[in-house]
Amino acid sequence: MRPAATYICNIPINRPMLHYSINPKYKEIEKHFSTIQKWFPEEGSTIYKIRNEIKVIELEGHRLCVKAFAPANPINRIVYAWLRKSKAKRSFLNAFKLQKLGIDTPEPLAWLEFRNRFGFLTHSYYISLYQEHAFTLAGVFGQKMAAKEEILRDFAHFAWEQLHLKGVKHLDLGQGNVLVRPHTEKWHFSLVDINRMKFNQKGLRHRGFSNLRRLNASPIEMAMLASYYAEARQSNPLWGIIQLGWYKLRFQKLRNLRKSITRPLKNMAFAS
Repeated sequence: MRPAATYICNIPINRPMLHYSINPKYKEIEKHFSTIQKWFPEEGSTIYKIRNEIKVIELEGHRLCVKAFAPANPINRIVYAWLRKSKAKRSFLNAFKLQKLGIDTPEPLAWLEFRNRFGFLTHSYYISLYQEHAFTLAGVFGQKMAAKEEILRDFAHFAWEQLHLKGVKHLDLGQGNVLVRPHTEKWHFSLVDINRMKFNQKGLRHRGFSNLRRLNASPIEMAMLASYYAEARQSNPLWGIIQLGWYKLRFQKLRNLRKSITRPLKNMAFAS
């Protein structure tokens, strides 16, 4: 299924211009797009809210997952105006790419952008079907459960066989962004928060361990995951544990360095 063309809708009453694309299988929800800024705060139940907000909303007989991205900062407003696709649009396009590769992700329905008269992005939304699941990987790490080892083994094989062998790199592959549910003989995994993805990454055959570094688990759980991932790619489990440990340590150091630089800048911005 190819995504529909982009539409531009001039909304009256001094509102920003609406840009959007919709999955043609769900045209019945299109009539609600122009008023999303009104009904999104009032409808449904919030399942996540830190910077962005995600709500489960019933609309036209569909159970939807609607993600409202936090308003872009002044620099990103310019970037998203002319230099880069918005997070909402990338989520929509990446979902179709994943589906084409046989990788599960909630069914994409639409992306929406509101822009002011100068073309700068003000608000954006990504809409998908809500996908039933038992829990996320966050419900596995640090928890006592009989199936933990089985889930970690199946996820390691999923990461290698379904993602890295196919050249797919999820740049936000954290434990909260992997939906998990039981499925016949193996556990089934589905990816969310997919606005930052890379495709055709041939180097992942050799550097796949680096893509697991964002997972936040105990040393024992990470060692189990690394061992099973090495098993999937038919390499030495001990060397796999060493590789993942090194990538994770380097990632943590770089993140701490970045925070030490950006935090004072953010404080200065808020103070002003």
